[in-house]
Amino acid sequence: MKLISRCCPRLHWQRDRPAFHLKIEKTVRTNGATSVAIYGGSGCRGAHAEILAVAERLKAPIAHTSRAKDALEHDNPYNVGMTGIIGGEAGYLAVSECETLLLLGADFAWRQFYPEHAKIVQIDLAPDHLGRRHPVTLGLVGDIKSTMEALLPRLKPRTSTEFRDKVVERHARAVETHRAKAVASDRGTIPPIYLTELINRHAASDAIFCADDGTPTVWLYRHIETNGKRRVFSSLLHGTMAAALPMSLGLQKCQPGRQVISMSGDGGLAMLFGELLTVVQEKLPIKIVVFDNGKLGFIDIEQKSEGMLPLYTGLQNPDFGKVAEAIGLWGRTVTKSAELEEAVVAWLNEPGPALLNVKVDPMTLVMPPKIEWGAAYGMVLYSAKAMLQGQSADVFAMIRENL
Repeated sequence: MKLISRCCPRLHWQRDRPAFHLKIEKTVRTNGATSVAIYGGSGCRGAHAEILAVAERLKAPIAHTSRAKDALEHDNPYNVGMTGIIGGEAGYLAVSECETLLLLGADFAWRQFYPEHAKIVQIDLAPDHLGRRHPVTLGLVGDIKSTMEALLPRLKPRTSTEFRDKVVERHARAVETHRAKAVASDRGTIPPIYLTELINRHAASDAIFCADDGTPTVWLYRHIETNGKRRVFSSLLHGTMAAALPMSLGLQKCQPGRQVISMSGDGGLAMLFGELLTVVQEKLPIKIVVFDNGKLGFIDIEQKSEGMLPLYTGLQNPDFGKVAEAIGLWGRTVTKSAELEEAVVAWLNEPGPALLNVKVDPMTLVMPPKIEWGAAYGMVLYSAKAMLQGQSADVFAMIRENL
C-alpha cells in the first residue's frame, strides 16, 4: 500500500517489506553522503541492540529525545545526548549537521532543531507522526525493532567514522565539563547540578526519577545517568507544572519494591501540599527533593532572555522541611554545601516517605546548545535594566554562578 502526502512525498506501509527496506537503504546510500545520524525517540524502547547494530553499520552517532534517554543512553558508545532547548552541543550538531538523518520513533516538536538540508527517513508506528514536525524525504510506518532487524543485512557497511568520532568526542568532553562543575561552591552555597550529581551517585541502581517541568527537568535529563534499569519521567509538555509528585505516587504504587524519587521545584510542590497528606495516608516511601531557589526558575530565565525584569516569578516559601515534619514525613532543610552529601544519604536511606528541602543557588542559568542572537541580546538588555533599577547584585550573582 502506498500513500502520498504533501509533507511526506513517499509514505509506505511496512507490509511492502522488500521494497520498504530497499527504499531506506537507497535513501541512506545515495549522493555519497559523508555523514549519517540517528535520532531516536520513545518508539525505540526495546530496540537498543538493533539500533546500535545499524549505527555501527552506518558509522552513525545516536542522538535521542528526552523521552528516549533511558532507552538509548546506556551502554551506547555512539551516544551523543539530546538536542533541543535542554540538550547539548554534540546532540545538536549530530542532528543539524548530518546529511542523512534516520528519525526513529520520534515526534520531536521543535522545528528549529531539525537539519535544514539533510535527507530525512522517518519510521514510526503512528502514521500521523510522519512529516508532522518537519518535511521528510521518506516516511515509513513500522515497528522500530523489527524494521532495524530487517534493514541491517541490507545496509552496505560504511567505512568513514570521521563525523561520528567528532560528535562522540565532543559529547564526552561536555560530560566531563558538566562533572567538573557539579561540585560544592567555594562560597558554601549549593549549585543545583551538585545536588543532582549527589542524588545520581547515591540513588539505587534501578531507581525511578520524576521531575517537575522547569529547571528540575533540565537537571534530571542532563545529570542523572541511566544504566538500562533506571527510568526517568517528566511531563515534557509546554506550560505544565507540578507533575513530579503525582507521578511518583502512581509509580510507587505500581512499583512497590523500587526507589522512587520526586525532583520537585519549590513552585510545583507548593501547589500540591495536599498530595503530601496522600503520601502519609497511603504510606508510600517516596523520596521528595525540593530544588528551593525561591522562584519559578524557568519562567524567570525566559523573561530575562526577552530583556525583561522578572515579573511575578519570586516565591515566598515556607521551610519545606518543617512542613514535611508537621504533615508526618521525615523532613530536613539544607542550606550549606558541606552538609549536603550526608543529608542526601540519610534522606535516601530513610525507610518511609522523606522530604529533603535544599536551598540551591537561585541564579543558575539553563544554557541551550546554541545561543541565538535574540536571547543573548535579551540577557544584555535585562542586565542593563537591572543595573539601572538598583539590582546590580542580581546581575553579578548571575555572572558569578554561571562562569
